[in-house]
Amino acid sequence: MRNLILFVLGIAVGAFGAVSVVNTLRQRDAYPRGLMNVMQHHQALLRQELRRNRCDANTTAPALASLAQSANDLEDALYPDAIADAPFREYAQKLRDAVTSVPASADCAALAPSVTKIAAACDACHRQYR
Repeated sequence: MRNLILFVLGIAVGAFGAVSVVNTLRQRDAYPRGLMNVMQHHQALLRQELRRNRCDANTTAPALASLAQSANDLEDALYPDAIADAPFREYAQKLRDAVTSVPASADCAALAPSVTKIAAACDACHRQYR
């Protein structure tokens, strides 16, 4: 009987330890995941505006500005203690170029190719690093 109680206690302590380790590892990646979620949100907002054919500067400019700021933070978020490897820096630069190449007075006709370039830059990096 005592062996059974010790076995159950050992399983409980082991499960608690495993949950603690998993939570610690997930918190380590919180900032990069959050940055990617913010970028995905703003990219989805731009795609939604294109679908609705309402591409006025009041809605697209803040999303583009946030995408540009997030793109500038990519290397620091994903490589906080080291220099990013060359292919990743290349992908990040392609994303920054795609975001900054959007014309200032972007109507839907001008915005559509830029949003496609932004999505392509994101997809290329995700194919390599996911």
